[in-house]
Amino acid sequence: MKENNEAYDETNRKWKSLCKILFGEEAGELSDYGKWLREDNEPRLICKSAISGKEVVFPHEYYSPGTPAIALDEVDFEKKYPPISINEIKDIDSLIAAISERACFTGNIILGNSKFVQSSTTVYDSYYVYRSERIAYAKYVAYSNNGSSSENIFGCQNFGRSQFLMRCGAVFELARCLALTKSDNSQDCYFSHGLFGCRECLFCFNIRTKRNRIGNLQLSPEKYAQLKGKLLAEALGMLKKNKRLPNIMEIAGATKPDYRLLKDVASGMPSRQAEVQDKPIIEDAFAKTAHLVLGAKPLGIDKCLGLLEKNSSGTTEDCKSCLSGKPIKLGSHYGWIGKFPRERLLTLEEADFTGEKLSLFGQETDSLNFENAPAILSKIAYFTPIWLTGTLRNNIDSPINLYSTDTYRGVTFIESRLCASCFMARTCEHAFGCTDARNLSFCINCNDSVKLTRCFECDNSSNCSDCYFIHNCENLHDCMFCFNVKNLRHAIGNYEVGKEEYIRIKKILLDALGGRIEKSGDFPLTIYNIKMPKTKVRE
Repeated sequence: MKENNEAYDETNRKWKSLCKILFGEEAGELSDYGKWLREDNEPRLICKSAISGKEVVFPHEYYSPGTPAIALDEVDFEKKYPPISINEIKDIDSLIAAISERACFTGNIILGNSKFVQSSTTVYDSYYVYRSERIAYAKYVAYSNNGSSSENIFGCQNFGRSQFLMRCGAVFELARCLALTKSDNSQDCYFSHGLFGCRECLFCFNIRTKRNRIGNLQLSPEKYAQLKGKLLAEALGMLKKNKRLPNIMEIAGATKPDYRLLKDVASGMPSRQAEVQDKPIIEDAFAKTAHLVLGAKPLGIDKCLGLLEKNSSGTTEDCKSCLSGKPIKLGSHYGWIGKFPRERLLTLEEADFTGEKLSLFGQETDSLNFENAPAILSKIAYFTPIWLTGTLRNNIDSPINLYSTDTYRGVTFIESRLCASCFMARTCEHAFGCTDARNLSFCINCNDSVKLTRCFECDNSSNCSDCYFIHNCENLHDCMFCFNVKNLRHAIGNYEVGKEEYIRIKKILLDALGGRIEKSGDFPLTIYNIKMPKTKVRE
């Protein structure tokens, strides 16, 4: 089925070019493959605008269905709001009742110098984006999620500085690749995992700076080209027929693991001294943040996980190495990483060591095809959900860290410190329970936001400080329960009440927040469920 709009038309043209690059010929219309390209993305929410009835897209499903939705281009940021019944606000429930009719969530958020964006949201400085979310500094992107600084990207998640990719996840600085996971600085690779600095590799696992390899086996350039041509011709036929291809996790997980060779090559693996962990420094940071933002003395991070992880993609799953039984934290919501076969997991050290020694034999690569690949690859196909890059220190139970220190739980901390239970926290400090956050400090449960300080339960907001329960706001200071407004101070429900009244009502809010969190470690109200009819915060 063809669609007619500028974003689709251009990405469809680029899709056909990508198929030529990867397979040598086109595979048909982009829309024919939409279901497959999106199938591993995080669920998103699509609803109708309360103003126009047009489609409104949100990057996740946390938003309450009881709250009206509108598109960003329908927001009237100059609208003047009438006063709220300040004198009637005596407790947290009367506060919520006073502002609930002003709650309105905004989707189709397209910011910066962006053009030709269709059925997408949380897009910044990007061109020709189709049915995607959380995309920045990119162009020609379709059916993808959470990526930046890339172009010609189709059906990918969690990517950066890459080009010409199809169905890749957790990747960085790739070019002309298909179905790669947890890989970086590689080109012209297919159906592989754990590659670094590789060229021309297919069905490979956990190798570094290698070239012309199939099943980790070194081949001559001529032999590699011959087998690659055969395998990609088979893949193209499957793609045209079935409108999808299996991912590397499906292929590897289709048979029971054969651990014999793995155990044999791991016998000489050197032991590594465990890093000294200092969890108290992170606990102190959380306590300081909770006191500063909520006026609370919390029970500790572990007893507040219900608060920090209820609407966070940074949750992890406890797994074990199939080789040593060592504990492994796996980011269960991190795109393809959440689909790694649990019986094929290794620690990062184990994957790096054994990947250099595991390979197929020559006759196995000669006979390899997509039908027998699960059985033949069984002895070398292992995955690690751990990704560590740059200067690191004291990162506890956080499996993906880039240049970060003093982190706990959560998935993907990038140039951040003193954070916990976050997902995609970039250049953050003292951030807890935050998702897709940039430049946050002393914040709790703030999502899809940039440059916030001392904030709690904020969504899709920027350049704000000392705010509580705000959505799609910019340049707000000392505000609470505000939606779709800019440049306010001492505002409640989009209306500036003055400093004295604001301080009085803020005390009501913080007494409820702090008391409940000190007692139970949780608080039922979030920015996403304000309109839910059964929401009660009183004991």
